[in-house]
Amino acid sequence: MKLIHKQIGHILRFDEGYVNELVIENKRLFFEVVNSMAMQAEGMRGDCVLSHSDSPVEFSKYADLTIQFAPFRLNRKSLLSKLYAALERNSQLAENYMRSQELLGNLESFMLEISDDLPFEINCQKLAVGPIIRALAPEIEEGNKSSSEKIFAYMELVRELDRDKLFIMVNMRSYFSDEEMELFTESVCLHDFKVLLLESVAAPRLNHTKRFVIDSDLCEF
Repeated sequence: MKLIHKQIGHILRFDEGYVNELVIENKRLFFEVVNSMAMQAEGMRGDCVLSHSDSPVEFSKYADLTIQFAPFRLNRKSLLSKLYAALERNSQLAENYMRSQELLGNLESFMLEISDDLPFEINCQKLAVGPIIRALAPEIEEGNKSSSEKIFAYMELVRELDRDKLFIMVNMRSYFSDEEMELFTESVCLHDFKVLLLESVAAPRLNHTKRFVIDSDLCEF
């Protein structure tokens, strides 16, 4: 997977074994890059091009942008929608199908019973498992995980429920100690996640990272 931005000459390549760290000290450029990524994450046009196997791919489908770390929430709307879809698929598996139909039948009977004294008849033709799952609003249990553990758990869930993505973390190092970041980058490499640490200030170099810097004068090195 590769990432380019029209104002940056360097091509970021996401190979196994290391984490990319892009430090943009020029505030205007930093804003423009983050703003473009945020827009593209919502399906709009921007100045970033993400490719997979040398073919351009849709940024919103293959990249995941995190700007907020305090607090970091596992239960994002985008992830929950994937969870609900997975639960609905599971409800249609052979071992669950009969119970799903029984549940729908019981709900239909209940609706007919409580509408019995109304001056009209009702039907439940749109009754389905999917809307019931969404109405129950299940969430992913966060437990007592630390924020850094939640971030890693989130990446695992995205891979499981959706696909392998490029995880872009904006100024993550402002929220975590170097020791926590060392553990994070080590875990990322062990599990072959693709991660970009996008920072506005250069912090001490971490193991398992490849750093590229654009200084305040827009010099790249």
